Amino acid sequence: MSEWERVRLAEVITLDVDVVPITATASYDIVGVLNRGRGLLLRDPIAGHETSYKTLNRIRPNQIVYSRLKAFEGAITVVPNDLGEVYASQEFPTFTCGERLLPEYFRLLTSTKRLWHHLQALSTGMGGRRERVKPADFLTVEVALPSLPEQCRVVDMMAAVDAQIEALEAELKHCSALLAGLQADWLSESEGMRLAKLDEIAQIDVGYAYKSAQFSDSSQGIRLLRGDNIAPGRLQWDGAKYWPTHTPDDDRYQLQAGDVVVGMDRTWIKAGLRVATVREQDLPCLLVQRVARMRAKPGNNQRLIEFLVNSPAFKQMILSHQTGTSVPHISGKQIASFEVWVPTGEPSQRRLGNVLSQVRESEDSVLAELSRLRTFRNTVLASLLNQEIDIPEAYDSLLKEVS
Repeated sequence: MSEWERVRLAEVITLDVDVVPITATASYDIVGVLNRGRGLLLRDPIAGHETSYKTLNRIRPNQIVYSRLKAFEGAITVVPNDLGEVYASQEFPTFTCGERLLPEYFRLLTSTKRLWHHLQALSTGMGGRRERVKPADFLTVEVALPSLPEQCRVVDMMAAVDAQIEALEAELKHCSALLAGLQADWLSESEGMRLAKLDEIAQIDVGYAYKSAQFSDSSQGIRLLRGDNIAPGRLQWDGAKYWPTHTPDDDRYQLQAGDVVVGMDRTWIKAGLRVATVREQDLPCLLVQRVARMRAKPGNNQRLIEFLVNSPAFKQMILSHQTGTSVPHISGKQIASFEVWVPTGEPSQRRLGNVLSQVRESEDSVLAELSRLRTFRNTVLASLLNQEIDIPEAYDSLLKEVS
């Protein structure tokens, strides 16, 4: 295994900013930089006559770019080599790699916590009072640099993993689009469907206004299901609150496996449609105010209730009926009055629910595989950069054959 050299960035990259004067009659495609090394953010174009900027920085392919203000969040990346002409404000300095550093290799470094911590250390202060990371300070960061052939090996190996991740992301997008399309097509007016108010097919209950002063952060007592605990398709219990005692009055607010729960305040409406189905591992828990529970009434199918509430049509009804400006919300009475298209009879509902469930299960399976692969990627990259994994020189001949 060869020794990797410790270098300051100033030794392998140079500050290279292309400042472009603003022309009133021109339009400029604008980009930002996402945090945690997640790449560029494509923003809406701006017209020259609509901005107070006098100049913009031209962001060129294969350049390193970071946000001086958000560097502490890991807002750094390497520009894709197939990107068209884009621009950013002067808050985004750009750097060009020298002969000793591959842009593709540095792109991998931008996704590591080690580099983010360097940037965080250079950005002093708290919150909005943080100082911007100056280019001169950025160039003092030290990195471990392998030889160019070794950089090529690392880049090639990680490219294979990233290609698998991209394929799974495309598959996940396809599953999500298919599910949304089926919901839009099948849960609408057609033969064998009837229009019903939601409270005709489901029992809708709203949670109790438990006193927040008596909430506990410890795991003593019973968990409270609040709007903050509802994520798309599942419940998440980070920062869960507990009710210390249980009384018979709480029984009506006990949740059961299979219950469909929805948020009714800004947690749901502003963040997008959030619906989840309670699982066995979520129990026991209690329903809290501003969260609604839906259970299918006799002769109706519980699975179909979940897909009805997750459908684009239902989301549009929520957005059109919400009240309040600073704190938008909706009431259980309003939800109960929504009219939805449902199959006639429980057998038809069950068949449709089963088909939709199969698509949802495929989506969940791809999502789980994607999560595992991302974890694997992070582990492999860390091992490569720590020189815990050595790619033999014989790999170079393979790269030449396929190039």
